[in-house]
Amino acid sequence: MRRTRGKGPALPAAGREGDDERRRLSTFHLTGLALGGIIGSGWVAGAYSAYGTVGSDAWLTWGIGGLVMLLVASVMVELGTAVPKTGGLIFLPLQSSGALVATVAAGGIWLVYAINLSSEAFAMTRALTVKSLRLVVAGPGPDPRHTDTELLRYGWLVTLLFMIVITAVNLIDPKVFFAVNSWLTVLKVGILVLFVVVFWTMATGSQSAHACFQKTPDLKGQPYEEIMKAVVSSSAIYAYVGFQGPLDFAGNVRRRGIGEAARLRIAVYGAFAGSALLYIALQFVYNHDHLQWSPNEASSPYVTLAGPTWLGWLLQANALISPMAAGLVFTHALTREVAALSRAHLTHRGLQSARMSSLGRRHDVYWLVLGVNLCVAIVALIAVRGSLLSLIAVSSVLTLVVYAIPSVVLAALLPRLRDKGYGERRAAVYGVLARLSFVLLTIVAYMVGWDQLWQGMAALAAGCALLFGLPCLARVRPAFGRMYDAKVTVTQLRHWRTLPAAQAALWLTAHLVALTLFSLLGKTSRPALDPWTAGCLLAVTSWCAFEGMVRVSRRHMAQAPPILPAPGAVEPAAGPRARAHAR
Repeated sequence: MRRTRGKGPALPAAGREGDDERRRLSTFHLTGLALGGIIGSGWVAGAYSAYGTVGSDAWLTWGIGGLVMLLVASVMVELGTAVPKTGGLIFLPLQSSGALVATVAAGGIWLVYAINLSSEAFAMTRALTVKSLRLVVAGPGPDPRHTDTELLRYGWLVTLLFMIVITAVNLIDPKVFFAVNSWLTVLKVGILVLFVVVFWTMATGSQSAHACFQKTPDLKGQPYEEIMKAVVSSSAIYAYVGFQGPLDFAGNVRRRGIGEAARLRIAVYGAFAGSALLYIALQFVYNHDHLQWSPNEASSPYVTLAGPTWLGWLLQANALISPMAAGLVFTHALTREVAALSRAHLTHRGLQSARMSSLGRRHDVYWLVLGVNLCVAIVALIAVRGSLLSLIAVSSVLTLVVYAIPSVVLAALLPRLRDKGYGERRAAVYGVLARLSFVLLTIVAYMVGWDQLWQGMAALAAGCALLFGLPCLARVRPAFGRMYDAKVTVTQLRHWRTLPAAQAALWLTAHLVALTLFSLLGKTSRPALDPWTAGCLLAVTSWCAFEGMVRVSRRHMAQAPPILPAPGAVEPAAGPRARAHAR
């Protein structure tokens, strides 16, 4: 067995994976992951953006956005509890639909998590913005109702420093990391709750306290259509996507007591309920005293509202803590997803290794993945020229694409889950929910608009080109092949007539092409299709693509039976002697 200098024997790949799955996370840690991902930078300027679109009806954007993402979360939670696996967003599509679909999902996930590192570090830089320290500049975005934020010269350096800090924190022992993240989440949520309570306590009884419920006179035409646009164009969807943190570690959940499935549901659904109430309350606060605010003045409108008081300083600090904690969650989760991709030999095989940290002890720290992730995040920030709206647009589109794939995976696996005692009624309900989730995500992606959609699709194409192309380059260039080791999967497309895995990838590609074409047709001032017609046609095409992918995925599993981890039985609580023995 290979040894490393002074560190003891290195574990084989199977041993490292087993060690990664043995660690058990509590409900507190799981809730910290979910809330830590949701309550990031979305609260800082989300209310300002939503109010600029639909006025005081903006609170509806947070409610509707939460319901949309809750439907998606219900499908992903069901998949994560039925087939619990750390790194499941890549591992499970590989088992159900083959290597090509899994690689497309991996390209999107990798970019979403890496771009999140850029956007959260960007938000931290904006939190430092004061008149005497110009790090960012505010300007008009593609939509005149939304203000874009761009980095200035020193802002680039500060953002890079924050990205390095977030990456470095992920090098600590995971047990310490989960504790730190959980208490950071308690701190940032507690500050926001305190602000809302103080504000409403001061406003209670005053006539102006009812202003937050008044309609603004500038809403004309079709307000509900404007509200739906605001759900997509403001930070509502972007803010809620962080719920997946516990699902990235579904194989690490503690089984004692209430069991792993109950803990996952409590963490995700509890985080959804709490964050939705908090976002709506913050929107009401902004509606009550909306300001002509820009990022050049303060880190958030709430800091301006609180003024130079102890509460204002707490909010100023929270504008720095919240995005940092969210960046920590996404960055840490990415290491597990990339490790799953590496174990499948779909990217460089060395990335699956939990390398030794500099602390002199054996830690489950994927420092090489963290380094690659940092490089990808820097490239993404340069590609969008330091524009925050562009980062959010690319991340949102990629998320909508990636989060649709678990719907296909769950529907394809339902017959096999029924063989393991999955009830007929439950399978039928989640079969319907999976279809609704897939179609709804497609329509929401269409509503994003061409100006933002093409950026996300271009980023996905670039990510897939690298993951598919680098193995081919390694094959034709032996020198490069000695550094980069991965399977050449793109050649499966040559056998698309007989290979179900290739057919699943073609169905997914056709779906994404149709979405892009519909968006392109609707981008002009006189679109070829009106929005309702385009939405109905897109719903039909996405449903057809969904059924096609499910059918060929089941054929793929008939040829290559999947390896599906079974949910663990609820274990009895351990006594003091058993806990001491476990330690």
